[in-house]
Amino acid sequence: MLYLTSDSFPVFVPFGVIGFYRYLWYLIRLAAAATYRPVPLPENPTYIASEDVTIIVPTIDAGEEFKEAANSWLVGKPKEILIITEEKMLGPLQDLANQVDPERIRVLTVPFANKRLQMSHGIKNTTTDIIVFADDDAIWPPTLLPYVLACFEDQKVGGVGTSQRVQSVGKRMTVWEVLAAFRLTIRNIEISSSTHIDGGIPCLSGRTAAYRTVILKDPEFLHGFTHDYWLGKYQLNSGDDKFLTRWMVSHGWSTYVQCCKEAELLSTMKPNWRFLKQVLRWTRNTWRSDLRSLFMERHIWTAHPYVAYTMVCFFGFFF
Repeated sequence: MLYLTSDSFPVFVPFGVIGFYRYLWYLIRLAAAATYRPVPLPENPTYIASEDVTIIVPTIDAGEEFKEAANSWLVGKPKEILIITEEKMLGPLQDLANQVDPERIRVLTVPFANKRLQMSHGIKNTTTDIIVFADDDAIWPPTLLPYVLACFEDQKVGGVGTSQRVQSVGKRMTVWEVLAAFRLTIRNIEISSSTHIDGGIPCLSGRTAAYRTVILKDPEFLHGFTHDYWLGKYQLNSGDDKFLTRWMVSHGWSTYVQCCKEAELLSTMKPNWRFLKQVLRWTRNTWRSDLRSLFMERHIWTAHPYVAYTMVCFFGFFF
């Protein structure tokens, strides 16, 4: 007979309970991801890329990867692409814009490289209803913009994200790129399941995300975005996508993620040990932002309780 005493209670039982708990939630995530469905294309769309979309690209790079990415964006026929860079990079990036499409690509500058400053400068120079932020190495399928715009048919939706996949830098993936691909696969499962369960998402990835311009042109947003401090004294430059996601939640806007091949972008990752530095930076941003969401702003608990739960799990409170 089993007696629940300190000297006879099997030590493996707590670990079994923890393991069962973890795998139960993993199965719930898989089931939610399997039943998730992307928003279909509307018959009569409210938003058309050639009239309503500006792509903003904060960058200081003018390499061949950027040219390949820019060509993929232009296939979707956006009204305009704004490249925001520092002043000393104006020449190389203007040459790139002239080579690709001088009519639809405009290069603007800020005094020094600062991603949030570059993004806010792009926002101020946007005249369309929808802004799409993109990394300079994000390669889009031709159907990405129509599928992203489909989500904005719901007037409550303020931000839209996409699924992602790794594109190898060389002919073969390195072990670091394989790890990155595994990480993105897990992320695709997590964001589709959380979107299906309670409509929320921990982060609208900065690699490509779309927003209503009216939200981002709000002076309160622009000030907060460029004057974001950790512990009141450390000004933040990274973590822009986390800030944008928190702003959607705290101001009552819904978000959605199009997890489907038609909206799945390709992105390169560091093919060497520097990938670990990227992961460290992402993790640091996640800790800072999620602590704010859970314990300072606290809107996430009522707006998206499942997402709040996943944030708590990330800190290991419930294993």
